[in-house]
Amino acid sequence: MAKGKGKVAKPPRGAQRRADKTSDTSEYDGYEPEPFLYDEEEKILASLVFLGSAALYICTMYPGLPGGDSGELMATAKDFGVSHPPGYPLFTTMAAIMIHLFPIGTCAWKLNLMSSTIAGLTNMMMFINVKRFSGSDAAGVLAAGWCGFSRVFWMWSIQGEVFSLSNLFIMVIMYAAWRFANAEGRSGKFYEAKLGALICGLSLTNQHTSVLYIAPTALWVLFTLYNYDLADTYSLFQVGLRGLAGLSPYLQLPISSIFFKARVSWGDHRLFSDFKKHLLREDFGTFRLVSSSEQSTLWDNFMVYFNDSKTELTIAVWILFVVGMLIGLTLGSKKQREVMLIYMAMFGTYHLVFDSLANIKNPSGIFHGVLERFWLQPSLALCCVAGCGVGMIFQFLKEKANCPALKYLFLSLAVIAIGYQIQHNYEDCHENDNYFFWHFSRHILDQLPKRSILLTSGDFSTNTFRYHTIGEEYRTDVMVMDMQFMQAYWFYIMLMPINFPDVSFPGLYKPGKESKYPFYNLKKFLDENFDKYPIYMCVEVPKAEDSIEGYYEAWPFGMCKVFVRVSDNRDPLEHVTSMPWINLEKYPLPDLDRYEPQTWEYTMAMSMLETYSKPATWLWNRANSMTDQALKKKYYETAMNMMVENRKHVFDMVEKGLVTKNVVYYISPLEKNLGHLSLILYSVTKREDPEMAAHWTAQCKKYWTNYVEWHRDTVITKDSMWNTLNSIIKMDDFSSLQLVA
Repeated sequence: MAKGKGKVAKPPRGAQRRADKTSDTSEYDGYEPEPFLYDEEEKILASLVFLGSAALYICTMYPGLPGGDSGELMATAKDFGVSHPPGYPLFTTMAAIMIHLFPIGTCAWKLNLMSSTIAGLTNMMMFINVKRFSGSDAAGVLAAGWCGFSRVFWMWSIQGEVFSLSNLFIMVIMYAAWRFANAEGRSGKFYEAKLGALICGLSLTNQHTSVLYIAPTALWVLFTLYNYDLADTYSLFQVGLRGLAGLSPYLQLPISSIFFKARVSWGDHRLFSDFKKHLLREDFGTFRLVSSSEQSTLWDNFMVYFNDSKTELTIAVWILFVVGMLIGLTLGSKKQREVMLIYMAMFGTYHLVFDSLANIKNPSGIFHGVLERFWLQPSLALCCVAGCGVGMIFQFLKEKANCPALKYLFLSLAVIAIGYQIQHNYEDCHENDNYFFWHFSRHILDQLPKRSILLTSGDFSTNTFRYHTIGEEYRTDVMVMDMQFMQAYWFYIMLMPINFPDVSFPGLYKPGKESKYPFYNLKKFLDENFDKYPIYMCVEVPKAEDSIEGYYEAWPFGMCKVFVRVSDNRDPLEHVTSMPWINLEKYPLPDLDRYEPQTWEYTMAMSMLETYSKPATWLWNRANSMTDQALKKKYYETAMNMMVENRKHVFDMVEKGLVTKNVVYYISPLEKNLGHLSLILYSVTKREDPEMAAHWTAQCKKYWTNYVEWHRDTVITKDSMWNTLNSIIKMDDFSSLQLVA
């Protein structure tokens, strides 16, 4: 203390620092780092938060393959390959160790277990952060449980994805900020700065969005180091060296390319240009979520987040966030104010930068699901600050009442609130019986003949096949080819020799009608390989790929398409009657009463339903272009019979309880198409067979009445034809309709 004034003396400045190059920071001046957990009570509570959270996550985690990027992350980890940009080397390394050393379970189960355990640690760190700031055990428990068991956090905690590890790092960075603010003296600040730099470096090797937490923290740390005369070259070099050490997992990218022959891996990282391109996500744009030129505004994205967080965490959390911020900045101690400012800077920087760059405009369906994963990080700060506010209120009430026992009342209330949160979200988040993606990919692979080529594109189908053929070594004879990879030069250097040594690739794939060396299009690929392998495609033929017109056609084949040479003159009717079908009894669909449109389960179910009726609509479309009226009628009737059979099959599944009881989602598209096809058959038969025409009139009214009635009171948006169909079913005579068969 300065003599007679009661003020803290200023830290030593430049002259003294230059006089002693070694400085007392080399010995930390007897500095003893703050213990991770203070006392037995805190150790018990922290352990209970971790063990309780991890146990519930593990009990509700996916037993097999989840959707999205999980399949790719698991497959790359199996062979120590490189995942999609920016590579996630720390996650890949941890996942590879888990896959090869943990003795039981499939690859998917092991990584789901790893993510669930990490999520438990995240909740424990939330408890510690709030407890450190406010001094309240109850507030720490409440913040950890309320945030950790909200729907989005829970869902992304129980699947093998990078987000659990990312969330843990955000909590550890916030904890490191608290430690730095509370470190005493130059030695303490120097020690905590180096520790924090190591943590920040490691966090950047998992997910780059953590830089939005690191950037304001780093500026604050540098300013503080300057005030403590630690901004000299030697000190900053020491801090920076720890940061670089934290980034060392990125060596996994070149190591993988040089020493490991991974069957799925992005890029050739023996070249620095490829390494830099991958690191900075140049193909997508840094912090951009999709490779699209569309752009949404900062305000639009923030309002999406605000509305989502109100739903997931309740408006009360936002109110407590404001309360915590105001109390921390006005009534807190100097160190509390300092920490609260940096927490707010973290939260504000994330939204200012990410919301400005995230390029998903008016997110809906699965794109809303893509966006909501990136709201996890700011929500951690939101809940932490709200918890700090609750904790300071609890501490104030306990001191005013002069009743230490109040802490147990507050702790009981926190447990009750968490119990409500768990009960509220359990139905949406228990996935311990979810084998939908596992069955989806295996069903498709089982339908394919040996030594087939399967062309894919996009996360939904490609990653599930990658997982099974590589992660589980299942149907390794099927050659899964990502058409996105085929457009990259490194595919032919790194992957082709390992996976497809006998397949002909006449250059570099480029969709389009014209194809000159060194590029080839789909037609050239089929020309080179059609007679050697059965070739299938599990996506739509790219719109830009019109090279096959007149030479090849993609015919429906179960969940996929098979390429057929036009000159072979195969019979479409014979093909659809002999092709494999989706077995809904063996592979039931997800319950769309439960899964929201932003989930991969919903996307998969709608894709399967669309595919289920695709052979019939394919025949229908072929009939539309025919001139032979007798053959046209035969095609229409066959398509009609197939749709009726599909409808009956789905209703049977409903009766057996294998699909949702809300049949609107499943039957509605069929009802609409059946009514339309009945109207076409009416137009074909009205002259030559009036009795049959009357039959088709009745059928049309029946199906469209069902469609209109089901849509009238559902949340499904009425399409543009709804009013038209509603008026047609009220007509007694269809003869006035202008119909084109």
